[in-house]
Amino acid sequence: MKQRFSLARLLATNARSEEDFAEPTEHACRFEGSTKRLVASDGTDATSEAVLFTLVKVEPGDALWLPGDTPGDLDTQRRPLRVTPCFDIRGKLDHYEVYV
Repeated sequence: MKQRFSLARLLATNARSEEDFAEPTEHACRFEGSTKRLVASDGTDATSEAVLFTLVKVEPGDALWLPGDTPGDLDTQRRPLRVTPCFDIRGKLDHYEVYV
């Protein structure tokens, strides 16, 4: 994995829904631009514009920046729409697919 994305972990959300994030850190990934419709179990749907393949676990509230974006820039900040753990043939965790 030669591409890099930045990830800022969600630390807390206060009573006014203001969020506090950790400093962004860089992680290796494979990035693929791909439009996909995602449907949740409750029937809500969203459109994903890209998928990141990474070894790092990304949580639903975390903020991330795609390869080439400036970490910390609120205009290019993304939230994961879905995070799917993928397992190898032996049942061990292999990587995560992060849809944004």
